[in-house]
Amino acid sequence: MNLKRKSSMAVLGLVAGGILLGSSITANAVTNPSSTLPNTDMVDVSSWQGNLSAADYQTLAQNGVKAVTIKASEGTYYTNPYLQQQVQYAQQAGLSINFYHFAHFTSAAQAQAEAQTFINAVKSVTSSTNVVMVTDFESSELASVSRANNDANVATFDAALNQAGYNKTDLYTMASWLGVHVDTNASNAGWIADYPNQPAGSKYPNANAWQWASDYRFPNIAQNLDVSQLNNDYYLNSGTVTTSTATNSAISSAASSSSSSSSSATSTSTNSSKKAQVVMVPGPSAGKQYSASRSKSVKLIWRKPMGRHYYKTTKGARYSKHLGIRYGYNADLPNVTWRTDAHEKLYKKNTGHYAIYYHVKSTTGNHGGWIWRGYLK
Repeated sequence: MNLKRKSSMAVLGLVAGGILLGSSITANAVTNPSSTLPNTDMVDVSSWQGNLSAADYQTLAQNGVKAVTIKASEGTYYTNPYLQQQVQYAQQAGLSINFYHFAHFTSAAQAQAEAQTFINAVKSVTSSTNVVMVTDFESSELASVSRANNDANVATFDAALNQAGYNKTDLYTMASWLGVHVDTNASNAGWIADYPNQPAGSKYPNANAWQWASDYRFPNIAQNLDVSQLNNDYYLNSGTVTTSTATNSAISSAASSSSSSSSSATSTSTNSSKKAQVVMVPGPSAGKQYSASRSKSVKLIWRKPMGRHYYKTTKGARYSKHLGIRYGYNADLPNVTWRTDAHEKLYKKNTGHYAIYYHVKSTTGNHGGWIWRGYLK
């Protein structure tokens, strides 16, 4: 993800010859296929690759690409105008489809607003929530925010995604920013950008992916592309999105109106004539509800979708998936019925015990979060 191609803003003075100042990313000569290079498991695209045809996506799939991560949005003001087309072409090629948001947030409130922009953009093209939602963390203003605040803001951003049903998140950033401006964690193992002059082997084995070039040329595609090697199957589990051709056509037509980014079908039904109301679960309020120590006290063992079950509780609280953010106490909502859609197993480092948490939403869609299973009756 070369910044001058990814950001929809003109980044004057920050990018020179494809190099982001202050980063470890370096520009290479055009890289062509070779058996000595790392894998080209994943390609990321934005409006800069809006000229790629359906045949080009087929070429990517034929040359080892397994996944494509598509820019959906930026800040609170921009949605990729080629988003629907790129999703459709990638799906037709059988590629796993994921999305990223180019972040500018420097506060919790801004993080929540940007998360909603991201959610709206993705919902405009698919009702599926089984996709990786990536925070693209590299914009220059983020370097002026403390590492602790950046970590908290990313957690707030992810928490808003979780409450909307997106339980697979990740963090894209430059290798030189890790541990300096932002951190990865159990929920965001990382998609790390580092472009060596002679790429080979593997890097960042604990991360989900290593982006090793921004100038790769696939056969018969006359354009440089960003390529990444995957260290696991995290970006592959999304498969194809659930929108049908008919639904895509309806979405494309709706996208021409200014209101399309705030509503789309959330039902998994392929009946495009039945349009459901989007359920947007509000994000947590900013401030003292975030606890870094609580987040670091647990380790994710697994996280999976689950069937729909209904519960009530007045015990405990609702949290983000890593427990870092507390949304509210369940005693404050004694009459709410909670509906499950996912569960996770956490290892609690301070006690040495394991715990199962269920992800729930209220049946009215106004509240949500992760609740310890033992509190749900």
